[in-house]
Amino acid sequence: MSELHGCSEFQALTNGFNRRSFIKGVMALGGGLVVSAGSGVTYALAQPGEDQSLVVTLTMRGGMDGLMAVPLLGSALLRNYRPTTSLSDSELHNLNGTFGLHKNLAFLKTLYDQKQLAVVHAVGTPSGTRSHFDDQRAVEFAAYDSPMTQGGWQTRFLEAAGHSEVLAGFSASRTLPVSFAGSSQSVAFQSLSDIELTAVGRSKQDYLELMARMHADRESTWSIAAATSLEASQRLSSVPSGVTVVYPDNPFASRLKLLASLIRAGMPIKSANVEFQGDLDVHDDAGIRQGVMADNFTRLDGAIKAFREDLGEMWQQTVLVTITEFGRRLRENASSGLDHGWASAMFVMGGQVRGGQVIAKWPGIENSDLLNGDLRVTTDYRDVLASILSDAGGLSADAMRAVFPSYRPEKLELIRV
Repeated sequence: MSELHGCSEFQALTNGFNRRSFIKGVMALGGGLVVSAGSGVTYALAQPGEDQSLVVTLTMRGGMDGLMAVPLLGSALLRNYRPTTSLSDSELHNLNGTFGLHKNLAFLKTLYDQKQLAVVHAVGTPSGTRSHFDDQRAVEFAAYDSPMTQGGWQTRFLEAAGHSEVLAGFSASRTLPVSFAGSSQSVAFQSLSDIELTAVGRSKQDYLELMARMHADRESTWSIAAATSLEASQRLSSVPSGVTVVYPDNPFASRLKLLASLIRAGMPIKSANVEFQGDLDVHDDAGIRQGVMADNFTRLDGAIKAFREDLGEMWQQTVLVTITEFGRRLRENASSGLDHGWASAMFVMGGQVRGGQVIAKWPGIENSDLLNGDLRVTTDYRDVLASILSDAGGLSADAMRAVFPSYRPEKLELIRV
């Protein structure tokens, strides 16, 4: 585990995330039957929605720097701003003659060449506070123009698309993130070993049958919770643990491995959230060639490569999109690091992605182009999400208004339809 380089606010958030446990030990369901939930589990049930693509959000908490991942080529000005935190053109993968890709993102370059990865640059939130807590929460609610909106944006997507079956939403984390706030059909866990049905005093099958009869009416909140916990747990118990693909040995790769196993087992997941949880908050010693950011990009690239291989043909129905709360300031600081900024870059990948393109209303990086030293946001991140949810997620224009209330997204050509 590498040393944390983030600011005190981000370290507090990260430590809190690591220690939190929504449910400790066991969650009793009555009749002596319990569901082990070491990392926290929530369940619910309704009718399955339409068969659409799976949208996977890769949450890059900490503020991923877009210009480290996707820098300008041939820019003496960028290297002047960042003498120790930028690479020469010869060290980058050339995307389109204007933008490059960090040298450690070799598999992402392969996806780009295969037209299965698109980059959206100078993208971010409509307003920024440079606060990890405030901006992460705002990004996951995604309701800047309608502050009374309930639930996170992934919850609103599932509801708008009619995906209300057990396990329609999944987060590879200890607890559901804010983007799934208010969800009644989503689960959160980091390992299949966290989910286990145990009988007390009688055979497990006797208790399963008894509990199913007790809560067959599904009218009360308790009956719904109990019956659907049984159903979800039984489904998860059938997920095979074996996999032939070798994943890198890090937590992010393990989360993607878990998600892939659920997908291959036929779980009805339509919206997923996977935490990267790397050291992206690089206020000092950013390590663009060797070190923190170089390692971050290696982990990101290697895990996605294994995930792509693991999914096989199911890659065609899967869209991955990276999200971060903000980028970094354009000029590096005296500690060879980058402080909190505004615009960043997003990666969109998958078998149906209209890849091989960089979408950027480029604002420029002259001093006069910047906003308080930050790269300007010229594309709202909700435009990226909305374009994916409409074309891959099957949302109508009316449904989209429920997901992003009081906001009219600009359509980006990110998905082949």
